Amino acid sequence: MSSIWEAIVRQFEQHRNFVLATILSVQGSSPRKVGAKVLILDNGDVVGTIGGGLFEANVRDSALNAMESRTSSRLSFAFHGQDAGSDQMICGGSVEVLVEFVHPGAKTKEQIYRKLANSIHERVSTLLIKPIQLEQGQTTKAELDYMCIDENGARLGDFENSTVCLKSIPPRRLLKPAQIIFPWDPSSPVLLEWIYPRSIVYVLGAGHVGACVCHLASYVDFMVVGIDDRYEYANVQNLPDADEIVVAPFENAFEQFCVDRNSFIVIVTRGHAHDKIALAQALKTDATYIGMIGSKRKIKLIYDSLIDEGFTESDIARVHAPIGLPIGGETPQEIAVSIVAEMVQERIKILNIQV
Repeated sequence: MSSIWEAIVRQFEQHRNFVLATILSVQGSSPRKVGAKVLILDNGDVVGTIGGGLFEANVRDSALNAMESRTSSRLSFAFHGQDAGSDQMICGGSVEVLVEFVHPGAKTKEQIYRKLANSIHERVSTLLIKPIQLEQGQTTKAELDYMCIDENGARLGDFENSTVCLKSIPPRRLLKPAQIIFPWDPSSPVLLEWIYPRSIVYVLGAGHVGACVCHLASYVDFMVVGIDDRYEYANVQNLPDADEIVVAPFENAFEQFCVDRNSFIVIVTRGHAHDKIALAQALKTDATYIGMIGSKRKIKLIYDSLIDEGFTESDIARVHAPIGLPIGGETPQEIAVSIVAEMVQERIKILNIQV
């Protein structure tokens, strides 16, 4: 998601029109959920996806029409085709999409999108509040107003009835990453979107598996910190996709970091002793995910040793070991796929999305 906000900021910097298409509602089966979005540029290129295929192609066509007419609209797309060999969409559901035209002179919007892009990297959550000021099927040339509020209460933007809307927003702990509310009229939805900071994964061990995990985790939008006690492994040539590389003993791996509930720890060091040290340090953090590679025998030996040192069964229960989803992989690349797949699964749980 961070790439979309950054791409939007670039459109403002380059003084280019664009269209942002966002899913508002889903009935039945659909490729993506409420809040999924795709950015359509003035040359027809797209950033992000709302499901691909014919559906996304139709949305792109609508966006290009919106670009030409400088209008925004609230459109419905059905997936009711019957013939799998036809060009019809046959998922069996329907999707409502907000197709929003934005011009580079919209200064308040530029400030909002800059804040969204920055908040992800600054690790500050931000709530985007977007009233859907259109009836289904309606088109308008009017600019759509909305606002964002970060977790410190700082606001940008405004819209009619915003005070009423703010009083109707559920507590943050009850909010999904994207959901619709109806604060003043059952026919007038408001889209709420929590823009979360990127989850951080601390990869302890920069050998073959660790390097592959860093690469794949970056690809699925984790912020990646690679950690090893060997300079010949903890370097940019070996970990080109890491956002940060640390050379440090594993017992000091987290000293310079605030490892919170949005953090993941992957332990793939070069041996039993280092794994134990790394796991002992990991269990002292608030990380939401701790995974350790190893055979069942090795894992049991480490667990027993840590319990002898004062860790509890509850501490041990936090650990995903053997790490990764059981896909049967053997190569470093296959093992990394299983690890990152499990991380994505856990990240989805954190965001309270039904898998």
